[in-house]
Amino acid sequence: MRPLILSLPLAAALVSGCSPEATSSASAPTFHKDIEPLLQKSCLSCHAEGGAAPVGLSSYASAKALAPLIAEETAARRMPPWGALPTDECAPPRPFRGDMHLSLDEIAMLRAWSDAGAPEGDPADAPAPYAPVAQGLSRTDLELVPRMPYAAAEGPDQFRCFVLDPALAEEAWVQGYDVLPGDREVVHHALLYIDARRESEALGGEDGSYECFGGVHLSETTLLGGWAPGTEAFELPSDIGISLPANALIVMQVHYHPKPGKPPSPDATRVALRLNEARPPRALRNLLLGNAEEPLSNRGALLPGPGDRGSVEFRIPANARGHVERMRFNIDLPIPEVSIYGAGVHMHRAGVDMKVEQIHADPGRAGAESTCLLQTPAWDFNWQRVYSYDAPIDELPALRSGDRIDLRCTYDNTKDNPALAAQLVEEHLPAPRDIVLGESTLDEMCIAFLPIVHPNF
Repeated sequence: MRPLILSLPLAAALVSGCSPEATSSASAPTFHKDIEPLLQKSCLSCHAEGGAAPVGLSSYASAKALAPLIAEETAARRMPPWGALPTDECAPPRPFRGDMHLSLDEIAMLRAWSDAGAPEGDPADAPAPYAPVAQGLSRTDLELVPRMPYAAAEGPDQFRCFVLDPALAEEAWVQGYDVLPGDREVVHHALLYIDARRESEALGGEDGSYECFGGVHLSETTLLGGWAPGTEAFELPSDIGISLPANALIVMQVHYHPKPGKPPSPDATRVALRLNEARPPRALRNLLLGNAEEPLSNRGALLPGPGDRGSVEFRIPANARGHVERMRFNIDLPIPEVSIYGAGVHMHRAGVDMKVEQIHADPGRAGAESTCLLQTPAWDFNWQRVYSYDAPIDELPALRSGDRIDLRCTYDNTKDNPALAAQLVEEHLPAPRDIVLGESTLDEMCIAFLPIVHPNF
């Protein structure tokens, strides 16, 4: 993380032992002038009155009551829930759409305001009233619901595939999707696959679902998208779409992580789609890279790491802190180049940081040896998303055949990792154990999700 560089008034407020009285009212930030704009930018999408968060921060009284907690949560980077933070080693090629992260100076301002007693200031300095941002898709054309709900029994993690039929007589183009979990306490994540051959129909049987640990068990699929805690509805501009062939089925693979002591309850996670029948000029496909178990090959895979015992293996030793696993993937495209729409990453409870880097086959053309597409130094399993680049299509970063994507996943397999410690308690395990690649919550993953855009031939 970058060193903390502050202006003198803010730095003074953070000196060890500084009391609220040590910060003069003249120099202290005030709510209406300094703090309210920050809350509107980075907090009120959830913390407006009546919003998704349990507490509201849209009034001075509510924010003042929580000022110390606001300072603590933002300093720890737990809030706002935005993992793509700037670091010394990663400068993404474009800004991210909807970026809500707070700068170090903004975090220091929140601390200084709290330490000064959370002064209100002049109401005349207040910004314009906050305009709530609508959640979900801008328009829902089709909602798909499993034929039968599924109750995950207490015990090991379970993977269930639900066969969803859009009943499309003609090809359509998905321009937005939103996965809506029925029981958020047990739904670990969900992936959506397009089954153009309708092979899942026989697997689903009368109930329309089947057990699918390890994969969806189809000979050919296309990844439509996915959901994990923190993921928001995914929408594309009108000139980009994801092909949904006529008569195709959608298979929704749901990973259930039952909670100990929680009685099974029926879950009916559903999918909302925004569709366009007209063929857009550009198409989007999703590259899913990661979870490599084999040593380096022509395509690229797992690289040697500190946990290896004689041969290359993915293993995070018990009580290892800052353990790194690296993977490499060579890009082979059917066309010379595509545009990278954004990036996302996925790990489990031991994960603490992930970096996705593009190594250019032609540095002269690219203007650099490499480009860091995304880093999440404040990785939090409960807040996952795809980070879309905020740029016109013709200004998006290019991905070319011959390029390489390198993944670096960093883990903390100790009880000092709060997320892992909580999971150990839930699993009734007294201490960390060696962690390997796997589907279960106490296994680990190292995955990059790259939506790519190309001309719609």
